Amino acid sequence: MDTSFGALMGLVRDTVTDPRAGARTILRARLGMDVRWLALALVVVLSVLLGQLTLQLMLGPSGMMGGVLSGPVASLMLQGGVLMFMVFTVHTVGRWMGGGGSFPDALLLMVVLQGIMVLIQVLQIAAMLLLPPLAGILGLIGFGVFLWVLTGFVAELHGFRSLLAVFGMILATAFGVAFLIAMMLAMLGVTPPQA
Repeated sequence: MDTSFGALMGLVRDTVTDPRAGARTILRARLGMDVRWLALALVVVLSVLLGQLTLQLMLGPSGMMGGVLSGPVASLMLQGGVLMFMVFTVHTVGRWMGGGGSFPDALLLMVVLQGIMVLIQVLQIAAMLLLPPLAGILGLIGFGVFLWVLTGFVAELHGFRSLLAVFGMILATAFGVAFLIAMMLAMLGVTPPQA
């Protein structure tokens, strides 16, 4: 697999335009598990650094939010946990639905998806500095790209034919997870802040 900058950017472009074909190319690389875990650590660190930079730009050094968002270590743990939860969910739910994808391949594809999101974060930061109204538009585009690529990756990983059915499965899983989290928080007595 060609790992030059130009080749990687070409792969990103091709993956965004045709996620299923991109997934096939990525999985054909047969990367070892050590490389997959290292790539996961790299995208998590980059996501957190860019997130911290975004907060600095939005709020300024004296206006940094407290709690989870302000601490890099807590942010690393949260970002890594969310990404691993995504890998587990994509693998497990897909298998429950009759898919044939493996955990290592789910890990690799979710890392690549996060890498694409890191590139979109970079574009958003550049837009915040150069043309602030464009940053919000890029955020919406980024969310659309995330859903599109995730749908194609899940379909290719598990051998599903219908992108629409996979997209519906993603939405149903997301609502199910959100409901379970809300129930758990309610049982723990955590309530949303009052206005």
